[in-house]
Amino acid sequence: MKANYIDEDFGRQHLDELRQKYNLEKAVSSGKDEFEKQLLLKNWVFETLPLGYNNQNQYKNALEVLADKNNKGGFNCTWYVLVFLQAALALGWPVRKLGIDTDHKFGQEEMRHTVVEVWSKKHKKWYVVDPMFNALFEKTGIPLNAYEIRKAYLDEDKSIKKVFGRYEKEKLPKNVKDRHDKPANYFWFFILLKNYKALLWVDKFNRNKTWFVGGKFKGEFRKHPMYDGAFTKTNDYNLCYPVMSDS
Repeated sequence: MKANYIDEDFGRQHLDELRQKYNLEKAVSSGKDEFEKQLLLKNWVFETLPLGYNNQNQYKNALEVLADKNNKGGFNCTWYVLVFLQAALALGWPVRKLGIDTDHKFGQEEMRHTVVEVWSKKHKKWYVVDPMFNALFEKTGIPLNAYEIRKAYLDEDKSIKKVFGRYEKEKLPKNVKDRHDKPANYFWFFILLKNYKALLWVDKFNRNKTWFVGGKFKGEFRKHPMYDGAFTKTNDYNLCYPVMSDS
């Protein structure tokens, strides 16, 4: 199986307009290398969009999100990710969308969250970017992907660090609730593919479990809707984390 996510159609026809209208090259120009530029883009998205959970609008692309950035309802993780993902594509970086959640039983509140993974030429690996919390995880200075964050959680590895902001170790702003951005939130993860298919990571820790969604604020409890033909279960690391060309 070949995983097709790099050319996913996330509004590609709008990318040139997005890059030019918001001068994305300038927004990341102070970065010394591509990795620093990616962190600057994360910071730009975080500072540009107001956080909120009362906006019921549906947006087709990052341009529509940014045009409505002064709405009173704010934006949740879906829209932070959409803006970062399309901006990263506009700057020529391989990037893909992930869904994550905690290990929980039927009837327990879900903690579903949306993040991205972007390819780093500097580190020669995929790593998680969480633009809603302006965060990533690292170990000994190396940014971690979703599988590595999950493994650290399962291994009770306390050496991984959460990094906020740009290059420095900043703190999460007081007005942003630290809720979904913990290693435990990576117990379940999927990588979105074309046509809304997805690779669902399954191994000995979750093979006999089901990813349930729902809760007090989100309606009835049920299996994750992507079990209905969208998920492909895998524990093939090379399929999920292919090495990208530097060209």
